[in-house]
Parts: sequence; structure tokens; C-alpha cells
Amino acid sequence: MKQFWILLIAALPLLAGSYKAQIEPYESVTIAAEKGGRIVRLDQHDELKMLNKTVLVIDHALESEELANDRAKLKLIDRQIGIKQRQYNRVKDLKGQSLFTKERFLNELLALKLQRADLKNRIAALEDTIAKKEIALHGRYLKKLYVRQGAFVAPGTKLMDVEDLSGSRIVLYLDAKDRKGLERKTITIDGKTDHGYTIDKAAETTDAKYLSSYRVELVKKGPAPFGKVVTVEIGGGK
Repeated sequence: MKQFWILLIAALPLLAGSYKAQIEPYESVTIAAEKGGRIVRLDQHDELKMLNKTVLVIDHALESEELANDRAKLKLIDRQIGIKQRQYNRVKDLKGQSLFTKERFLNELLALKLQRADLKNRIAALEDTIAKKEIALHGRYLKKLYVRQGAFVAPGTKLMDVEDLSGSRIVLYLDAKDRKGLERKTITIDGKTDHGYTIDKAAETTDAKYLSSYRVELVKKGPAPFGKVVTVEIGGGK
């Protein structure tokens, strides 16, 4: 119950035009497994760190072997197509060759091209599967891991929470009076108007959770005191 009241206070205005809100990371996402399998690479010590690396790998040894074989097959088919194309080019305009012979060469050429198209589709599917079994973070903060190395995960299993700390976000729930004409009003944060935050999103309809309130998000690039509770005041305008 105590937690409920804290959330309620943070969402609703304290006084007319005044709101309490918390400074949050610019973006927070939960990553889930797109493909199933056993986790073969994962370091629990990566948790709570800024990372530029491959963080998690789901076993794709079989797919990688199939991919290598299919790429080798593709090179062979490309060579066969080159040979068959030259053969067809030599006979297609020769009056001394029968129509049956010309069509046979053409059908063989088309069959090889069809095989190549199917093989390319298979290679693309394998590449996509392998890519989805490796999760790399670039300049992102690994907030929480939900799995461990050696665990088997199914598609949809929650893997990790990741945050973008390159900027910050303040989420407000404004009443109708403060939401109206917000773009023309002055936004003050902890008594400052030169805070650098700009309006990123502003709802046109009321929020499903906080009834009669409009969700508004302010953003700013650069470092910020994440978790700090600030007072946001909406004033001026008409």
C-alpha cells in the first residue's frame, strides 16, 4: 500500500501546475529471446555495467555448420550457372541446332538459377537465426539479467533489461488545464527554466492508468542524476 501511494503522488499534481516526477533513463527496454536454445555464453559480471560487446549467445553450432555448407554449395552453383550460361549462349542462335537441344540447355540453366534462389533464401534464413541468437550491446547499460549460462530458453523468454543512459526522460501526468496549450507554456524544473529538457511526447487523450491525466514526456541528452525526484511546474501561456 505504501508503494501505491508513492506512485500516486508522483503521478498527480501537488498543487495547481506543480508535479513531482523522477528522472529516468532516456530509454529502458526488456529484451526477450526470439529463438530458443541453450545459452552458451553469458557473464553474470556484466550486470550493472555499460557495455560494448556481445553479451549473450544461444547455441547456434548446427545453424553455423549448415550455413558454411550452404555458402560452399552456392559457390559451386554459381560456377555451374556460368558454364551452363556459356553453353546456352553458344547454341541458342545456331541454325544447325534443334529446338529441343536449345530448350534443354535453357531448362537446365533455369533449373540451376532456381536452385540458387532457393539456396540464397535458406542462407538468409540461417543468417537471421544466428543473428537473433546473439545479443550485443553498444553503449548500453545492462540493468538486470534474468537468465544464466547453461539455461535453456524458449522463444519469448525474458533475458535482460537494458537502459540507454545517453540522455534522460521525465514522465508527467498533467491535468487538462496544464495540458492545454502546453507548447506555449513555461516548464520549470526545480526552479530552473534553463534545464535543457524539451517535450518529446504529449498525449492528446487521457491516460488509461491515471484517469483524467495526460501523459507528457520531457527529454534531454547528456548525463543526468537518474532516480532523482524533481518538481516540475507548468506556468504561463493560454
